[in-house]
Amino acid sequence: MLEIANGAVRAYHLFDVADTIDLAKMSALGGDTRAPAALPLRSDAPPYLQFPAPPLVANLSEAEFDGLRAGVRVKFYDYGVISLRLSFPAAGSWNDLVALTERARSDERIAQVAHSTVMRICEEHSAAFDERHPALIEDYLIVEIERFSAALAGDALLHEHSSALASLLLGERRALSATETGEALRARFAYHEDDLTIVQWDTAIVYDRGESARAIEEILEFANSQLLELRTYDALLDRELDAIYKMQPGEPSRSLRGRREAERAATLRYLIVDVLELTDRSSNALKVLGDAYYARIYRAASARLGLADWQRQIDTKLASVGEIYRFFSDEARSRRDEFLELIIVVLVAFEVVIGILTLLHL
Repeated sequence: MLEIANGAVRAYHLFDVADTIDLAKMSALGGDTRAPAALPLRSDAPPYLQFPAPPLVANLSEAEFDGLRAGVRVKFYDYGVISLRLSFPAAGSWNDLVALTERARSDERIAQVAHSTVMRICEEHSAAFDERHPALIEDYLIVEIERFSAALAGDALLHEHSSALASLLLGERRALSATETGEALRARFAYHEDDLTIVQWDTAIVYDRGESARAIEEILEFANSQLLELRTYDALLDRELDAIYKMQPGEPSRSLRGRREAERAATLRYLIVDVLELTDRSSNALKVLGDAYYARIYRAASARLGLADWQRQIDTKLASVGEIYRFFSDEARSRRDEFLELIIVVLVAFEVVIGILTLLHL
């Protein structure tokens, strides 16, 4: 059996709570708040793998769950996402690690503590949040193994314990089929002989040491924040489209001067610009192009989370909103033209009547 000498199970709970967060106004949170200029990288990694707008990070007081203690760290992204991480120290047998992972994944009290902590922060620092909205939530689990009791190469871990790794990733007790095991372990990476990273859509295993493990976890956390942002934009577009589709057929669809249509067009134009701006901000929040290894991990995480599919879905809905915007714009312009034509006809008729009355009184 595998024996873990040092590791951790890290439960991430991410909340999209606002359009933007003013990080300067959050700087008083926590005793050792910091704004990292760059990700913690391997010593040989290029220094320009970094956040252009560094998120704000703070360590909070430990949380306890029936004797199980967890370190609490909270991170604020300027595009409106708060990520709360609960870190549970892990050591002992593989079965102990599996039990701890299952508890971190299924214990509702852990999610409740994360939710109440983030909501309390939002209330206490409400001035830092622009355009707050009901929180949308995403969670992710990372099983970090720094070292085993006996030295173990990454390839040996993968090939000799593939069934155990796949079961841990998927939260399964029974042995998986060879096909499902292969699929679960498909997105895997190793930089040295003694490390291994496996990425799944809701869980990852990081067998690495020190700064490299931190960098991988930061990248996976960031990818999940992007997923949360895309889900938020998708829900926003759904609400707007639903409101348009629910317009009553019998309701007067046009105002005399096109004011109603112009207002609807302006609302849709603001929505399109807002979504495009926020999408651009979140997608450019981390630069990973300088390091091929970390870039591959980021692309794999993006694929597992389906970020491209979410983006295509949003693009399709944006195109629909754009079509409706053009329709309302054309309607408003048409109504204004009709109104002006009516005014001209009335003025001409008025002049004709005045002329006739003048002739009758001659």
